[in-house]
Amino acid sequence: MTPAKAVFVLHAGLGVVAAGVLLFALATAAGGLRFDAPSAAALAEACASLVVPDLSVGSVASLALGSLAAAVFILGARSAVRQLLASRRIVRGLPRRGLGPDGAVLFAHAQPRAFCAGLLRPRIYLSTGATSTLSADELGAVLAHEAHHARVRDPLRVFVVRGVSDALFFLPAARKLAERHAALAEMAADAAAVRKGGAQPLASALLTFEAADPAVVGIAPERVDHLLGDRPAWQLPVALLAWSLTALTVVAVITARLEAAQHGPALNVPLFAAEACMLLMAAAPVVFGGLGILGVRRVLARRAA
Repeated sequence: MTPAKAVFVLHAGLGVVAAGVLLFALATAAGGLRFDAPSAAALAEACASLVVPDLSVGSVASLALGSLAAAVFILGARSAVRQLLASRRIVRGLPRRGLGPDGAVLFAHAQPRAFCAGLLRPRIYLSTGATSTLSADELGAVLAHEAHHARVRDPLRVFVVRGVSDALFFLPAARKLAERHAALAEMAADAAAVRKGGAQPLASALLTFEAADPAVVGIAPERVDHLLGDRPAWQLPVALLAWSLTALTVVAVITARLEAAQHGPALNVPLFAAEACMLLMAAAPVVFGGLGILGVRRVLARRAA
């Protein structure tokens, strides 16, 4: 198993564990729902109060866990939709010129460009600027690099890794693992190109791409060292992984205690559906809880940047 694949498996495993814990939390938060028809007195009292009755430490904790789970799954879904739309927009917006070398999709662009896209059927996309600028050996190295991405389905892996990282915003290990996976995936593709034609054509092609647009292509020092023969280090965020697993364990234990004690408030679903004020009452705690969590996430992201 290559380092890139191992990090992907580790990252996906963290996502599966987190999803299981948060589904448990979400189910526990919703465990107090009732579906019996409310009486007129209960309806009047609820509409008058517009608050969740009998709040306790357990009910607040249940609401917090439910809000966290809702925020995570909303962010994951949003990330998936955004990635799909962005990929489709880029691919469909290319001015295609037919097929290039090795079956790559050729598109008109003055600057050298090459990338692999497609979740289920990955394809290589090559610009006319690349075919006119690169030598035959350099072009072969670039195609070998992108062919490795297509062969191991790196676009699909990146889709999963980004979705998990965006969703698990409260676990710092998820973001670090995603960054490490991206670096190792590029070095694995570099190794495939070097095996086919040596390091010099690939290095020369990378310099050409970077000179054309440094903002698009950046050659990391570790990648240069790898082309010179150094083996890539794993550089796993062990401390962050331990912290993340501890946090998930704490969430699971708290959720299990709440589920056993059934401290959550009993919310009557027909009551909420009967009156608009009750719908607001049902939605407001989770909505404001989720918005609050997302607000904290944005503040932490700004500080990290």
